[in-house]
Amino acid sequence: MGVVAWEERYSVGNERLDQQHQKIVGMINLLGEAMDAGTERPALMKILSDLAGYTKTHFAEEILMMEQCGYPKLDEHRTQHALLNRQLAEFYRNFYTISRPQSTEVIAFLLNWLYEHILQQDKQYAPYIGKTTKDRQAA
Repeated sequence: MGVVAWEERYSVGNERLDQQHQKIVGMINLLGEAMDAGTERPALMKILSDLAGYTKTHFAEEILMMEQCGYPKLDEHRTQHALLNRQLAEFYRNFYTISRPQSTEVIAFLLNWLYEHILQQDKQYAPYIGKTTKDRQAA
C-alpha cells in the first residue's frame, strides 16, 4: 500500500512538471513500502539515493521554467530546493551510519515536504508558467 496517492489538487498546470511530481510521489511510496517491509539498508539507501537524484533533476527543470517565465519568487524557491537537498543528504548519511534508519521520521519529512512544497510553494508559480512571453511583457 502506498504512503500517498497523487491527487489533482497537486497539479501545477504543467504536464511535464506534474509528471515529475507524480514520479516523486511514486518514489516516496516505494521508500515507505520498503521501510514497512523491513527491507535491508543497502536497498533503502538505493531508493533514497534515486529519490535525491531525481529531485535534483526535477528541481533544475522547474527552476529553468521559472527563470524563463520571470517568476518573482525564484530565489526563495531555490532556497527551498536547497533545504530539501540538504535534508535528503542528511537522511542518506543517517542510513549509512545508523543500523536501522528512523523510517517514520524520513517518511513524515517527505510527506510534509510534498504537501508543503507542492501545495504551497509550487502552486505559486503555476500562473506564471502558464503565461506567454507576450502576456509577461504586457504586465
